[in-house]
Amino acid sequence: MKKFLNVNGIEICIDDTEEGENALLLIHGLTGDKTTMYPIRDMFKDDYRVITIDTRGHGESTRPKEYTIDDHADDVHGIIKELGLEKANVLGYSMGSYIALRAAEVKSDDIDHLILACTKPNGKTSSVARLLKEADLDITQVSQEEMMAVILKASLAPQTYEKAINGEFNIDEILNGEESYELNEEEKAAEDASLANFDNSNDYDKVTCKTLVIGAEYDGINPPELGREVADGIDGAEFALIKDAGHMAFAEQSEEFQKVINEFLNQ
Repeated sequence: MKKFLNVNGIEICIDDTEEGENALLLIHGLTGDKTTMYPIRDMFKDDYRVITIDTRGHGESTRPKEYTIDDHADDVHGIIKELGLEKANVLGYSMGSYIALRAAEVKSDDIDHLILACTKPNGKTSSVARLLKEADLDITQVSQEEMMAVILKASLAPQTYEKAINGEFNIDEILNGEESYELNEEEKAAEDASLANFDNSNDYDKVTCKTLVIGAEYDGINPPELGREVADGIDGAEFALIKDAGHMAFAEQSEEFQKVINEFLNQ
């Protein structure tokens, strides 16, 4: 069910399956929205109350002209509180993992299990912005088609890339979800600025919840060694490597992705 929550002075749009004793909050990646997390939602909706969110600046949520990763982190706790949850499991994918980690560093009391998929400890800009720059493309000017081409090349395992070229794996359909909420030039710039020079590596010691970091063997956007660096920095954190997968590990190796997470959530 779609809901609009008043959180930290803005509206956050969420999709809430509403059923299930334990909540699982999903945070999407760069330029994405709640619908891009529906493939992961569908993996867990039979066993968990799954809440997918449009982070501020995205989807149907309020799109401020400026915001920071700390604003995103505060929103995570605000959503948990607004829904009346004592605790939630939190899964962040790519950009969503930076937000999820920052939220846990701010406060871990309301997070049961923390899952960071395809993550990195810090960055001067977003990973996609870096790739676009390397391709001589401006993130504020690039078309969706041009961005998808860059992401496709960098994010897929070799065998998946071959399938994509042959039309057997539609990354555009997966990333755009069931609905399309594209960002305009100003909104893309605000998104990129929110990640500029972020650094989560200084506060690992503040994370007290159970933590799983997931890396993917062929991830060219956030290589697995960066995820391992995050896991090594957080006391007691686990690291899992998904073989034969890239940045789209949840779609490329969906059964293994689901298995690794289920085993962790059942601890």
